[in-house]
Amino acid sequence: MKEKRLKKLNLIILILFPLILLVFAITFNIYSIGTFNRIKNELENFTNSISLRMESKYMDMMTLYFKEELNNYAIANEFTNLVKEQVRLGITPHFNSLRFSIYYIMKTNLRNINNALLFIAILMFTCLLVLNFTKNNLTASGAAYVPNNKTNSNENSSKAKIENPINNAIDSSLSDNIKLEIEEMYKNLVKEMKNSRYEQVLKIIEKMFQIDDRNYLALNGAGILYTKMYLKEGKEEHFKKANQYFEYALSLYNYSENIINNKAILYSIKYELKKSEEDYENALMMFNEALSANYLDIELINNRATLYSVKYKIGGDENIFERALSDYDEIITIDYNNIYALNNRSAIYFNKYKNSRDKKYFDKSIEDCNTAFKINSSEQLYDNKGSLYIYKY
Repeated sequence: MKEKRLKKLNLIILILFPLILLVFAITFNIYSIGTFNRIKNELENFTNSISLRMESKYMDMMTLYFKEELNNYAIANEFTNLVKEQVRLGITPHFNSLRFSIYYIMKTNLRNINNALLFIAILMFTCLLVLNFTKNNLTASGAAYVPNNKTNSNENSSKAKIENPINNAIDSSLSDNIKLEIEEMYKNLVKEMKNSRYEQVLKIIEKMFQIDDRNYLALNGAGILYTKMYLKEGKEEHFKKANQYFEYALSLYNYSENIINNKAILYSIKYELKKSEEDYENALMMFNEALSANYLDIELINNRATLYSVKYKIGGDENIFERALSDYDEIITIDYNNIYALNNRSAIYFNKYKNSRDKKYFDKSIEDCNTAFKINSSEQLYDNKGSLYIYKY
C-alpha cells in the first residue's frame, strides 16, 4: 500500500514538474517580449529625437555664422536641405547601427536564456526519472531482507543526545560533594555581589578556581565582579579582566546567552563612560544576538533598552528614544510589576523632559518612579552610578 502511494506521488511530481516549468517559460517569454518591445520603442524614439535635435543645433550654429547669406530665401532653403541631408547621411546611420546592435544582443540573450531553460528542464526531468527508477529498484531489492537494527538504533540514539555544556555548568567529572560545594559557594558569591562586598566575592571566586579553573560559574562570576568594579572605578584594567573572563567562558562553552548578556553589559558601561560608538555597536550586536535566540527574554530586552536610553542621554536622538521606550513598554506589558523597567523608563522620561521641557514627560517620570516604589520600596536598584542593567547570574 505504501509503495503504491509512493509511486503515485512520483507520477504526480513527474507530470507537474514539466507543466510548472512550461508555465514559467511562457510567462518569462511574455514578459521578455513586452520588455523587448518597450526598449525597442524607446530606442527608436531616442534615435529620432537625437537626430532632430542635432539638425536643429547644427542649423542654429550655421545661422550664427552665415546670418547675412541666409537672408536670401533660396540660399536658406538650399542650405537647410543640405544640413538635413548631411545629418541623415553622416549621423543617423550610426544611431541606426547602434540600435540594431542592441536589438541583436537582446534577441541573442533571450534565445540563450530560453535554450538554457529548456536544457535545465530536460536535465532535471531526466534526473527525476533516473532517481525514481533507482529508488524503486533499491526498494524492491531491499524488501527481501530487513535486518534487525534494534540494538544499533538504541546505541545511535544514545550517541545523538548531545549535552549542552551550559546546562551542565559544573564539571561532571567532579564528585557530588564538590558540585554541591561549588553551588553553595556560587550562591554566596551572588549574595555578596548584590551587597557590593567585592573583596568577599573575590575570595569566593579564588576558592572556586582552586577547585575547577574552567568552571562556568566561576568565570561568569569573575566577569561580573570586574564589570561592577569597572563601573565603580572606571579603570581600564578592570574592563580588560572582565572581558578576558567572558571571552574564556565563551571559548569553553560555545554559546551562552548569560555570558553574552553580561559581556554586552560590560561594553554598554564602557560606552557610557567613554562614549565610543564602536562600544555601542558591539553591545547592541551582542544583545540582538542573544535576543534572536530568545526574543521574549525580559532581562535582555531591559538591557538593550537601557543601552538605547544611555545613547539618547548622550546624543538626544529621537529615534533612539522611541526604541528604548518601545522596549520598556513591551516589558511592562508582559510584567507590570517589573521595577527595573519602571525605574529605567522613569529615567528616560526625565531625560526627555530635560531635552524638551515638556512637563508631561516629567509627570510620566514621577508616575513610573512612584509605581516602582509602591511595588518594592526596599529594593536597592542602583549601585553607585550608571544605568540599571540586569546581570544573568
